[in-house]
Amino acid sequence: MQYSAVFLSLLAASGALASPNRDYNGGYNGGYNGGHNNQDHRKHITVTLRGETENPLSLREPSRRPIRARTNSDDVVSTVELTLGENPKNADLRCQIFDAEYKPVIVLRGQNTDITFADGGKGPWTLREPTAISKVVCDPAFEQIQPDDERLQVQVLLQSQSPELGIPFTLSGVVQNEVEVADQTPFETVTLTTSGEFVDPKLRCQIVGEQGPITVIRGNNTDTTFSDQDKGLWTLQEESAVQKIVCDPAFVAAPA
Repeated sequence: MQYSAVFLSLLAASGALASPNRDYNGGYNGGYNGGHNNQDHRKHITVTLRGETENPLSLREPSRRPIRARTNSDDVVSTVELTLGENPKNADLRCQIFDAEYKPVIVLRGQNTDITFADGGKGPWTLREPTAISKVVCDPAFEQIQPDDERLQVQVLLQSQSPELGIPFTLSGVVQNEVEVADQTPFETVTLTTSGEFVDPKLRCQIVGEQGPITVIRGNNTDTTFSDQDKGLWTLQEESAVQKIVCDPAFVAAPA
């Protein structure tokens, strides 16, 4: 059947030939559905990026496949929050944010350190290092990192030359925690290795003796806490037995 140019122009003016609208997720929400728009019935979630400005992104709640959105912003972000709203299909849904180099960003909330984040009714997550965000991904397959994951752990090595002895300890590098030292040999050096992928390389730990925190020395630094920074071992100011080791993200350099 052939149509006149006049008839086609009237159809276009009425909107009957209008293009479908592109949604946030790179797909199309047009198409026939009994005269109704599909998107009106899809549940949405919100990922809110906050820094100097606030950027809420409304996304379709994913069912099986991940949902992605670009932020189109160079603003530095310091917190992120996922809001699922009422009666979500998946209350455990997690999302992830990526920096300008498309690397996952580490986020913190309470005792949790992760590269994905959930709602849980517990408010925003804090970016360990504020940065611009390039994109957001929400995926039903994302899972929470467990506290004993080796990517969250550090190693502390106590050593003595006489007798020759080295005792390694594994601690969490993302929450305050401590471990007791059973061997009461006087130690001479201590080394922290922040090998965990998601551990802050600036993390500091402390060794504690009978009289309290033990002073350690590395180069020109004399301190009651010690770090890794790829600079090797610290020497105890005086050989001493160690009662416990404490690692805490809140520790800062404390020159003695």
